[in-house]
Amino acid sequence: MAKPRIFTQSRRHFLSNIALLTLGLMAKDWLYPSRAFADSSASANNTSTREIYHIFVPYAKARRGGQQIITLRSGDTQLISIPAGIRENQEKVISGVGLGGEDIVVVFHTLYDRITRIGSEIYEEIEKTKFIEQSSQEKCKSVYDQVEDSRYMYDLIALELLDYVISSSKIDPQIQQRYEIASKNSRLVGIEKAIASALAESNLTEKEKKTIRGTYEYVRAGEPVPDFKALTDLDTIITNSTLPLTIQQIYSLASATSRALTVDFILVNLIKESQKLSPGRQEEYLAIYDQVRSGETISESDVATLTSLDSFIEKANIPENAKVVYFLTRQQDSNTEVNFTEKVSAFIQDADALQEQLEVAKNRGGAVVPQATKLLTQIGAETATGVSISSLSGAAATNATLAFLGGGSVAAGGLGMLGGLVVATGGAALIGAAGLVSVALVSQMDSQDLTNLGVAITTGTLVGGASVFAAWTAASALGIASSLSGAAAISATMSVLGGLSVMTGGAALVASATAVVIWSFLEGGKRRDGNILRQLETRIYTLTKDPTPDSIGELLQEMMGSRYGSFLSQDSFSAPNIPLGKLSNSLSTWLLVDYNEKVLSLIDTSIFKDAKNGIAFTDRRITWKEDLIQYQDLAKLSNREFLYLLSNYQDRNHLRSLINFVETSPNPKDYENLVRFFNVQLGELLSNKQDAKKLFEFVELVKTSYENSEDYQVLVKFVDPKLAKLISNEQTRMELFTFVDVVNKIFDDRQSYDYLAQFFNQEFVEVISNSNNRQDLSKLIALVEKLNDEQDQNKFVQILKEIAQKYSLA
Repeated sequence: MAKPRIFTQSRRHFLSNIALLTLGLMAKDWLYPSRAFADSSASANNTSTREIYHIFVPYAKARRGGQQIITLRSGDTQLISIPAGIRENQEKVISGVGLGGEDIVVVFHTLYDRITRIGSEIYEEIEKTKFIEQSSQEKCKSVYDQVEDSRYMYDLIALELLDYVISSSKIDPQIQQRYEIASKNSRLVGIEKAIASALAESNLTEKEKKTIRGTYEYVRAGEPVPDFKALTDLDTIITNSTLPLTIQQIYSLASATSRALTVDFILVNLIKESQKLSPGRQEEYLAIYDQVRSGETISESDVATLTSLDSFIEKANIPENAKVVYFLTRQQDSNTEVNFTEKVSAFIQDADALQEQLEVAKNRGGAVVPQATKLLTQIGAETATGVSISSLSGAAATNATLAFLGGGSVAAGGLGMLGGLVVATGGAALIGAAGLVSVALVSQMDSQDLTNLGVAITTGTLVGGASVFAAWTAASALGIASSLSGAAAISATMSVLGGLSVMTGGAALVASATAVVIWSFLEGGKRRDGNILRQLETRIYTLTKDPTPDSIGELLQEMMGSRYGSFLSQDSFSAPNIPLGKLSNSLSTWLLVDYNEKVLSLIDTSIFKDAKNGIAFTDRRITWKEDLIQYQDLAKLSNREFLYLLSNYQDRNHLRSLINFVETSPNPKDYENLVRFFNVQLGELLSNKQDAKKLFEFVELVKTSYENSEDYQVLVKFVDPKLAKLISNEQTRMELFTFVDVVNKIFDDRQSYDYLAQFFNQEFVEVISNSNNRQDLSKLIALVEKLNDEQDQNKFVQILKEIAQKYSLA
């Protein structure tokens, strides 16, 4: 059995991130402008009764031909043959394998082209891009190779950088579009892997697994789903996966949209097909519902009609899922924006607030069910009763639902998730409500539910990166661009947030590449911005999420925060909260990092505002403008507990002088001999301050008063026996003189002889006699002295000691 995956995302963090999009969507009617429709005459105009599948084919397979497995909306798999030399948007009809035994159409997408060498053009664009680091070019090329081969790109940060490079280039728009599809495909491969992995570990029946796989195909296609329970199971699998937050966001928005599409389809059909309503009443209900799903203010003259619609929906024989989404949508309109913002703020702070939200929805719509908890249980287990599979794959395409909410769906001629985020011309409030219901249903899953779905958790946690919705939508709900919509609102939001500087606001924003998402889907303004490029590149070289438990990164985060950060007069930061602007400036002026190196912490040691200098802790080493030291070398010194000598100015000077003595001595053994002499001959004599002082005074007297060996032999009769042995022998006498000379030269405070044992003992000689250790100690002296304040230096040495100890234990 596979080892359980352990995650540490708290429920509060989960809900706080979720609330950002829900708040934004339910407050405003602007959503994601898209340019991600395929230029396919064969499929773009098809509002289709056919079941269409858009697939991406790897370069080699597209060139030579081969076979590829796809999953159908039924949940079955189908092996298809790929002709050699396929073209972009080429179609293939496969008979009798679709829903109800109908034919399906497979549309091919690839970066292979028989005429244009797309890879060469993209490589050329990468090479002429002005990156901060040379290694960034190689990263981008490596990313492109994996995207071209339809592989999941684990280094999503590097993928986002390449996305920007291509999107902001002057490459032919058709190539840009084909690359964008390939890039989205790479992310979807990750989602598909996560689903397959969970289902392989699950306790579900084959039928249940097939339903979940088929449900994902509906979500992938941007269409309504026939099974709400399978959608909730799918949401739970993705939310609790190890997928990066941005990929979870892509999925979760698509899921919320599919849920909203289903609800919308149910409600519109309910109104249109009701035998109890006159045609005029149907039109009135549809007009009011149109305002509700967009979160618009209902005029006083229409309140009575709205109340009547509420009652009609509450009493209808439709899935409770649809009722709850509707009444949560009803809760938000322009008149209640402030109150709703306050409620969502409470929701961020307390998971129980979710129940309150559902209670409000229940009260507004009447007795949907007696209790919200029962409501969650009921809607979590139901299918989309009354929504036939055949209607979803065919007639739904001509319904106003797809035109209104699902413009990017495959049934409406788009590419679904493969085409990226799409325009919602209205209905943002409905999608937000559907997202909130998804959160509620995932949150109520217990450990047995998760085990059955192949999800492993630890007690007290809600796992996975559950930042489901783009963080920048919160800016709209908080009043930014409140009078604007669409691309204008996004542009205003970016302006207020300072463009890409929004990414410096913390882990969630950095991880989401928030402003990059905004930029990527603007209809205009595609000119490359050097600042955006720099910050996107900078993300490659730091963490975009909290460091793993019990790592050097976690230790640095703790020390630079609660323990030592407040003691440092210099600006200090730890990942993922290092301001990207500051890190970018460091990379462009003094900080050098390797290909896959990550900066975990940064200390700004600039004396003047225009001076660029600092200290960086990476996942491998400590580096600064003048030098670097590897953690393993630091650990060697830590094991002998000599780093404390760096704590004060006097000891550092003594250490520096000793190193210089050893480095410049004609005899490399001089220092070793001194230590041996000290330990064997003088240790006891120098253990007392007064004895040590007398010794040095005596040696000075002897050196100036006695000239030949006979004099020394006479002298020994009058001195302490401890000295007599040293003085009577010429070799030991000269060693004594040398020892005193060195000490007098190096140690300027002759009244503090008690600290000599720090420098003259057998352990220390092992360190100082090794040239690599001497070099590392010299580096550390210079490193500590980059901090001007003595208290800072002391705290910094503590940081060094803890990191060294952590590394040595690891």
